Amino acid sequence: MFGCGIGRRSFAKVPRYNDTVPDVLKDVLALLPSAVCAAVAFFLSFGVSGALGFNLAAAAGAFATSMWLLLRHSQWRTAVTSASTACLIAIPLLPIALDHVRAKPAPATDELVRQIARVCLPLDSVDDGSGFADLEPLRRIWAGSRVVALGEATHGTSEFFRMKHRLTRFLVTQMGFRHVAMELDPEAAAKIDAYIQGGGVRNPTADLGWPWAAGEVAAMVDWMRKYNQSAPEPGRLHFHGIDYQGQRRDFRMARNTLDLLEDVGPGERIVLWAHNSHVSGGPGWMGSYLKTTLAGQIYLAGFEFDHGRFTSRLEWGRTYEAEPADSRFYASALNRTGRPMLFLDFRSVVETPAVEAWLQQARLSHDLAEAYGILRFNPSWVRDDESWPTLYDGIIYIRESTPAHQL
Repeated sequence: MFGCGIGRRSFAKVPRYNDTVPDVLKDVLALLPSAVCAAVAFFLSFGVSGALGFNLAAAAGAFATSMWLLLRHSQWRTAVTSASTACLIAIPLLPIALDHVRAKPAPATDELVRQIARVCLPLDSVDDGSGFADLEPLRRIWAGSRVVALGEATHGTSEFFRMKHRLTRFLVTQMGFRHVAMELDPEAAAKIDAYIQGGGVRNPTADLGWPWAAGEVAAMVDWMRKYNQSAPEPGRLHFHGIDYQGQRRDFRMARNTLDLLEDVGPGERIVLWAHNSHVSGGPGWMGSYLKTTLAGQIYLAGFEFDHGRFTSRLEWGRTYEAEPADSRFYASALNRTGRPMLFLDFRSVVETPAVEAWLQQARLSHDLAEAYGILRFNPSWVRDDESWPTLYDGIIYIRESTPAHQL
């Protein structure tokens, strides 16, 4: 009996390498269709929520289900499905995890923060409810500018749109600007211009794509129409689009802005709205081309915030959360000034060497555009890592962001 037992064991089927090759190939080949299922589920999940955990759970669920079904004949079904699903979740999260553990510089000293606070212009509100007394210093700063370009660190922050509206009203009513141009298709802009000239009864902003189809933008357009109702013909406001999309987009937007300046005449000035990236003077961006031609006749104003929520679009517009800026960000020191909103003119800090030195050192700032739902997996894709004076002439800082209102 003992011998027979040995015989039975000795003849038991032992997997050989050649026998396992088909299963290995099946396991490997199952990865591609499963990854496609995961990608589809990831994108579709934005129709419900933009929460990172939810999006990843949808992708992981679709991936695991697909792998489990495709590997139903594999002897390693459970192990391969579990391991590959874990990798699917871990790989995109790795850059985020590494960013969190990366060493951070020491925060700005209390004395430096005090000096920054002294050279900043405090702003009272993002809304025009109490006049323009706090904005009066901007009259001197923007006096020689034919173009004042107003950026935005996200395309979906209510406070950015409202502050840009307020600054536009200041430039129009207090400094004589008569033209507003936007990162927008000229044909769409022509419909808005017709509306503010008194045509039609329906604000066409709702027909625009995101981010301009926002309640805050519609409010500014309605104000422009109301302003024109009592303005004489030479002083009426006009709305323009400078963005045709396509190749060399920023060069073309700059060219269109310069052509617009030529068309409206030497005495006219333009308020220009676009994302921080386009407004910036970094190489290849619209602001850099405009700076080359206009030099001191253009002012590039970037926008920044510390923390909060904002809207970004990936097929569906969704709300995302930005954590408080750590010591790598310029916003970290601005937040410690105790001012919820302020204006920092880089041309004015030369008399404060410590602040000028702080600005000249490359630090992080937010650069949150559309498709944030994908771009957030690599922190470097949603930040600038350059010194502010190389990008802008000044910055408008608003501590907390809340989502813009989609129409």
